[in-house]
Amino acid sequence: MSTYDTIEATVAPGGEEDAVMRDLGRMIIEQIWWVIGIAAAVILAATVYAKISTPIYSADALIQVDSGAGNVGSSSPALASLMPSGGVHTDAEIEIIKSRAVVEPVVEQFKLNFGAWPRTMPYLSRITSLFARDGHPLGALFGMGAYAWGGEEFAVDSISVPAPLEGATLTLRALGAGRYQLFDQYGKLLLTGVAGRRATGSGISIDVTTLVARPDTEFYVMRFPQLDAVTGLAGGLQVMEKGHDTGIVQLSFMGPDPHAITAITNAVAQSYLRHRQARAQEEASRMLNFLNSEMPRLRAEVQRAETALSEYQSRSGSFQPTVEASVYLSGGLEYEKAIAAMRVTRAELLTRFTPDSLEVQTLDSQLASMQQQKDRFDDHFKTLPRSEREAMSLQRDAKVAEDIYVALLNKIQELSITRAGTIGNVHIIDEALLPSSPVRPKSALIISAGTALGIIAGVLFAFCRRTFFTGVADPEFIERRFQMPIFGSISYSAEQARNDRLSANHTPAALPGTAARFGVSATAAAATAAAATATVGTQTVMPVMHKPVRPLLAKTNPFDTAVEGLRGLRATLQFGLIDAPNRVVAFTSPAPSDGKSFLCANLAALLAETGRRVLLIDADLRRGRLAQYLGRAPNGGLTELLTGQIDLEVVARPTGVDGLHFIAAGAYPPNPSEILTSTRFTEVLARFEQQFDLVIVDTPPLLAAADAAIIANIAGSTVLVMRSGAHTERDIAESLKKLRRARARLIGGVINAVPLRNGGRYGASDYTYAYAYTAGEQPGGGTK
Repeated sequence: MSTYDTIEATVAPGGEEDAVMRDLGRMIIEQIWWVIGIAAAVILAATVYAKISTPIYSADALIQVDSGAGNVGSSSPALASLMPSGGVHTDAEIEIIKSRAVVEPVVEQFKLNFGAWPRTMPYLSRITSLFARDGHPLGALFGMGAYAWGGEEFAVDSISVPAPLEGATLTLRALGAGRYQLFDQYGKLLLTGVAGRRATGSGISIDVTTLVARPDTEFYVMRFPQLDAVTGLAGGLQVMEKGHDTGIVQLSFMGPDPHAITAITNAVAQSYLRHRQARAQEEASRMLNFLNSEMPRLRAEVQRAETALSEYQSRSGSFQPTVEASVYLSGGLEYEKAIAAMRVTRAELLTRFTPDSLEVQTLDSQLASMQQQKDRFDDHFKTLPRSEREAMSLQRDAKVAEDIYVALLNKIQELSITRAGTIGNVHIIDEALLPSSPVRPKSALIISAGTALGIIAGVLFAFCRRTFFTGVADPEFIERRFQMPIFGSISYSAEQARNDRLSANHTPAALPGTAARFGVSATAAAATAAAATATVGTQTVMPVMHKPVRPLLAKTNPFDTAVEGLRGLRATLQFGLIDAPNRVVAFTSPAPSDGKSFLCANLAALLAETGRRVLLIDADLRRGRLAQYLGRAPNGGLTELLTGQIDLEVVARPTGVDGLHFIAAGAYPPNPSEILTSTRFTEVLARFEQQFDLVIVDTPPLLAAADAAIIANIAGSTVLVMRSGAHTERDIAESLKKLRRARARLIGGVINAVPLRNGGRYGASDYTYAYAYTAGEQPGGGTK
């Protein structure tokens, strides 16, 4: 029995999306170790970053800002404007919290106007510090003793520097036993000191409280400008309103030290509270002084009004007001109270603004409007008897003066309490508590994101690698992507690879000008050129060979999997030639070393086995190698035929394979493209088509020379040979573009040197069967 390998490359049923997903799955499986490696690298990097990153904590406090209306007594709503108050302006309060007046005391309290830190190697010191204990400094790595590698202890309690050194980075170098030297940014020694004692010199005063480090370890110290320190703390504060128009403000501060940020957050809240209380006390004192200055005048007004009313009652006796007079009294009271309150407010405004200011002019317009309304009200009661109107006016004046006076007395009492600090409109609802867990980095989120990013990066790398750096090896993908049928897939042959290696080591000598034809060096070629040359006409050709350098695999190992694939190609090729305009088939490839010559030689031999008369032409006039497979001399070939040095009748030589004739490339001309473009070449192919059943032409690579496009234009059929995994999509697309421009009739492609893989690669149809006679079997099924 016999079995042989057939590899079918047919488009699987399903839509385009299914095919794309299959391609993606195959691409990932083919490069699974690249995907796993890149994903693992990204995950490892994310894990290391999450572990070595400095944890950042956040402390939060809640502050309530009440409306100032609560400070105004209810005894006289008309006097509410006397106390500066209003609604809750949260945006303004947020800016006050971040102001220098609030932040600067905190900077001074926590000594945030200077910084001290060790000199470290980026990232590496962070890793080494994980293996160190505080107070036990690690040794210097790589001889870099100036860097701190972990375990050092360094603390500065205070530092003052001259103005030119503010913002400059000073270097403190440990000398051992707590001693140190301080240098400026230019390396100039400023002072020498000992930890635990204040050191002074060069206008600098520094108090280093702790210094545990190897000698020569360096630390950095910087005294920030006061404005930069305040601005830095204010910029780090996060202040926002909780909700809308709630008056609840959240104060947050983040940093690596949870105890420090908690204390700083509470200190900022307390500083804001003190600032608002001081501001309220200042306003209360100013208003209290104003009201105290008004009290004598108002007291005199009350006395005058009461005296006038008393005299009128004494003169007129008892008086019983009518209903209309009562309405006149009550309405007039309201107008008089409002006007009196506006006058008091205007007097208070004049203590802060000029009469031409917008605030005073606005109040004057309101006062004039109120006075006009009062005058219109009085006009309605002109018909009252004069005595009644006089009595009501006196009662009204007395009542208004008394109410204003009492209201001011109440206001003075309230302002006195406010100035004493017992009343305020800012309250700390929640103080900041010590945070238990950092807000960043979030290790779980970073590692999860790293895992997803790593997988995506791995797949993306695999896609780019296959698209731009590695070749296409999937026949189904080529068929779908380029709409080109694949006639067959020729398996990689280890036997042929061995023959190729042997031929490279036993290549016959050649002329110096053609030494590269068989891969020999110019020196070896020149050594044997004189004794191994032959001349036909005026063309110098290669020496005659009597033994094939590269034996035909179809003859030496007819049951090799590659040969079985060629038999399948032979069967498939027949259907592609049915409608061909002629019997000339050109085999080309995108690049050299695609196995095109191997395929042409063995396929021609297999076609000849079927009883056809086959002519094999080596049309690669630059590096033709078909003569190596057939044991024939390359001289007297196509070049000599096209240049008229050899007759048409003798150029096609038998090969030893029944029905197979061969025309070598001949000498390498300097102008191969011009020779192939001549009408002589077209006429020669037409003559050979009449003599043979099939003419196979081996052409140069498409992307390397223009010769292949010229031949493809003449041939009735063209087959593109592609080595598995050797060409990118761009290479194949460029090859097809050249064939289209040459108006070639491309009937299909062949995938050569497909590596055998257990379990299949392209689906359920990718299986390989090799039929070979085993020991003890005879052709026909018999055994010895």
